[in-house]
Amino acid sequence: MRSNNYILALDVGGTSLKSAIISDDGHCLRKTFRTVAINSAGSREEILNTLTGTLRKSLIDAQSKDLRIRAIGISMPGPFDYERGISLMKHKFASIYKLNLKKVIIKSLSLGSDISVIFKPDSWAFLVGEAWRGAARGYQRVIGITLGTGLGSAFMVRGHIVVEGAGIPPRGWLWNLPYKEGILEDWISRRGIIRRYKELTGEELDVKEIAFRSLHGDKKGLLVFRELGEILGKCLSQIALKFKPDCIVLGGQISKSFNLFKESMVKQLESVKSLKKVARAEHIDLAPLYGIAKMALDEIENKLHYPREMSNEVI
Repeated sequence: MRSNNYILALDVGGTSLKSAIISDDGHCLRKTFRTVAINSAGSREEILNTLTGTLRKSLIDAQSKDLRIRAIGISMPGPFDYERGISLMKHKFASIYKLNLKKVIIKSLSLGSDISVIFKPDSWAFLVGEAWRGAARGYQRVIGITLGTGLGSAFMVRGHIVVEGAGIPPRGWLWNLPYKEGILEDWISRRGIIRRYKELTGEELDVKEIAFRSLHGDKKGLLVFRELGEILGKCLSQIALKFKPDCIVLGGQISKSFNLFKESMVKQLESVKSLKKVARAEHIDLAPLYGIAKMALDEIENKLHYPREMSNEVI
């Protein structure tokens, strides 16, 4: 039976945009998934043209298939004012700082009141997507971790995203937890892996090359990933002993190398007796699209209330 409701889903990353049309029963329509490069350090015009151009192509796809698009759901990194659709990022996408993307998108695409534009945190989108369609499906208390340019995190209890409670750090954020002389993201992120490998070898390589070398026996690369697993596992164990998750699921591009740090990470979690599963996402690229589609559907149909994600900057 054909669905009557579809979401145009967009996942915004630091180097690429991913988009697809998702049905209300959780399927990505064939030939609608696309990945487009984006320069987060580009000019305002470059970034907006890439964003709106990608959305426009997807709307044309929908029109050609005679699909009813109920909403455009956009998964965004922070800091971001998700309620109003205003970017507050300075470390990337600086040229659109304080720009109201919601208004720009509505005007550029000539959207009517029948299509909502909804923004949600990318870490929430990832976890909701994996709980709906992936490795976290059927679990009651889940921690989602995204490893990439930065360190993202989200917590879920019985299908609901939660931002407070036993074991949950403020706002559900792990990235800014104190670690050594800095914060956890200094070590658990793309820049952390690159920096540590350079300390050990003198070479500055991207994560893909470090992972490739590690898979082929590079002892220094293997040490970097082993340390990453130990640090992340130790941090999560302190949180998990109080939160009591039955599942931890990892996404983001670095999690594609999960086998390189799984053993050291899981070892640090042995004391968490509630934990039944620690796994890489089933849908690393699609999970945020599934998730933002699910959250957009829930919002427009008033099925489920998601907590308000406050910006860490007042405007």
